[in-house]
Amino acid sequence: MAIDCAVDLTNPIYIAGSSAVKPFLAEIAKILVTESPPVTLVYSGQGSCTGVSAILGGTPVAGPYAYWDNVGAEQACISSLPVVADIGVSDVFAQSCVKLPGGLPSNVGDFLGPVQTMTFVVPKSSTQQSISAEAAYYVYGFGANSGAAPWTNESLIFQRDELSGTQRMVATAIGMDAALFLGTHTNGSGDMKTKVSTAAPAEGAIGILSTDVAQENRAILSILAYQHFDQTCGYYPDKDESSNEKQNVRDGHYAIWGPLHLLTILNNAGYPKNPRSADIIGFMTGTKAPPLGLDLIALEAQRHVVPQCAMHVLRTEEIGPLASFAPPQSCGCYYEKVANGATGCTPCANKTECPSTAPVCSYGYCEMH
Repeated sequence: MAIDCAVDLTNPIYIAGSSAVKPFLAEIAKILVTESPPVTLVYSGQGSCTGVSAILGGTPVAGPYAYWDNVGAEQACISSLPVVADIGVSDVFAQSCVKLPGGLPSNVGDFLGPVQTMTFVVPKSSTQQSISAEAAYYVYGFGANSGAAPWTNESLIFQRDELSGTQRMVATAIGMDAALFLGTHTNGSGDMKTKVSTAAPAEGAIGILSTDVAQENRAILSILAYQHFDQTCGYYPDKDESSNEKQNVRDGHYAIWGPLHLLTILNNAGYPKNPRSADIIGFMTGTKAPPLGLDLIALEAQRHVVPQCAMHVLRTEEIGPLASFAPPQSCGCYYEKVANGATGCTPCANKTECPSTAPVCSYGYCEMH
């Protein structure tokens, strides 16, 4: 008989929305379920905008539901009761999913997690190396009539759907409505990866993917450098096409990125109404130390996202203007070390070993903050 999430699991926390959060939840979950009292994370991956509506509208979350046991093995459960999400997760700002002329309701908190990057990808055998915002607009807005060779065959122009966080962020970047994309639909990032990588002829194929999928499949896909409006050249998310440190995202040169959003209902004091939700949000945003034995910065580097402590810029709206950002405790050097296997930063055991130009010893390296 199937496990009933609402009846058989101890202290369940329901999380719904973007698939990007799932690998991190799995690692957090296997530790929390062994604590006293145990806490069980229950996840339903229904897309970013579903995560938004689950919190803003209180929309019950449809299954299937997943949870994790104490070794991190994913299990399934059903629910005999309507599931109301404690946390809604979105790749994009809530305003990208629903019109909010007055901003978020005062009882909803939007907490910013690690930064995700969205990319244009082509088959490995394609000779294409870059794309501009203007060209992408014509490719996805006009398809066969784009005039942006070689991407003029709509059967080889691959899109997600209007509820996809990836598509909504890309659409905002290039000045389009996500619902008006032309091209062949794909069923999720796995299907996108397969269709783009096997498309023929390869020269005319193009798709959109988050970097965690794109970079894990560099053997069959190439990420295009992207030239945003008013830029004079294209940039890879990383300093070059083979590295992993997201240098051009972290300093603002690469444009298509945004933080993972963790939405939840707040109490009258402005804190998450569910205190157990506050812990999960704190782990993901870096404001609370993760459970003992869990190195979330390393995990984020391995998953090709950027923790807030490694960023040098921030934005407060989808593909909005950039502002300089100095995290309270920088982790950029450690992030680079884990992501690329090396860093040019000075290692340290304490601040006395650090120069005046980088006077703080943070995560084992000399940093400015």
